[in-house]
Amino acid sequence: MKNRLAPAALAIAIALSVVHPRQALAWGNAGHEAVAYVAWQQMTPATRARVIALLKQVPTLHNPANTESIPGYAEWIQAMPAGLSQDQQDLYLFMVAATWPDSIKHKWLHDSDTPPKGLTTDVNIGYTDTASHGYWHFIDTGFASDKSAVPATPVPNVATQIAALRTFIASDEDDSLKSYDLVWLEHLVGDIHQPLHAAVRYNAGKGDAGGNDVAIKLPAAMKKQFEGALSKSAPTELHAFWDDLPGEGEPSPALPEAAAFGKALPAATGKTTDTDPADWAAESLAMAKKDAYVAPIGAAPSPSSGTAYLITTAYYNKALPDAQARIALAGARLAMLLNDNLK
Repeated sequence: MKNRLAPAALAIAIALSVVHPRQALAWGNAGHEAVAYVAWQQMTPATRARVIALLKQVPTLHNPANTESIPGYAEWIQAMPAGLSQDQQDLYLFMVAATWPDSIKHKWLHDSDTPPKGLTTDVNIGYTDTASHGYWHFIDTGFASDKSAVPATPVPNVATQIAALRTFIASDEDDSLKSYDLVWLEHLVGDIHQPLHAAVRYNAGKGDAGGNDVAIKLPAAMKKQFEGALSKSAPTELHAFWDDLPGEGEPSPALPEAAAFGKALPAATGKTTDTDPADWAAESLAMAKKDAYVAPIGAAPSPSSGTAYLITTAYYNKALPDAQARIALAGARLAMLLNDNLK
């Protein structure tokens, strides 16, 4: 899972260790940063410049009692090591900004993975929003491993929100709002390409929360590989296993791994010019069915003879190329989305 860093990528990573607290993540910080790394290589100079201007408007958020904060541009710059070229600084900012929507989870903001009833699209109010919008990160498209009834897919979700945010960045709205749109788009385009962010499997009448309720365990050698140098724990449920395939770690320490992962990826294949987020979600759902919910994963959230499914080398060897392909495609599509729409 590890690769050697190019000098520029290595320079970005040096001394970055104090920006963000550890959070529960989607793809994991390394995965989201890898998507941003790939996208940056394919963005036009004009798009890059516009992106950096908007990222400079990401504020430091403070809780009402002023006892806790969520880092923004000022903290990102403060933590940046000396000696980076301007291009390297800009790439660092774009990569770390991709983790911002996860950094606001489980803070003082209102958390919910369930969309409010009667809502189809959220109104964008920018960084003054007091909600963390957990339900923006995924699309609960259901299927069943038995004869369980499958409910309708809730909205808003990651697909509807990408479409809305894309419209916003192409509009004449204020840059303070457009900055908020940008950091969310960076993140959500990564999320929608994670197979288990687009699937909920039902068994015995109950959904598995995108694999979060499917217990797994890893062989000792694989567990050590996942933990690496940045983590003290390996995934114990299926969703986290897929999240962590590109690497683990808090946003700043994860940058070397993310840059190495992104740099080593082959060019994206598939429908790189497909602009419909619903299609992206459908691709992820199909991959989840084909490669995530297969042996050794059984039909129920846990095996009948034991507490967790033991992940095999064969399963891992199929999942890792899937993650590589989805991140390469997410990066290409993010670059295209920003090049074509960001005003």
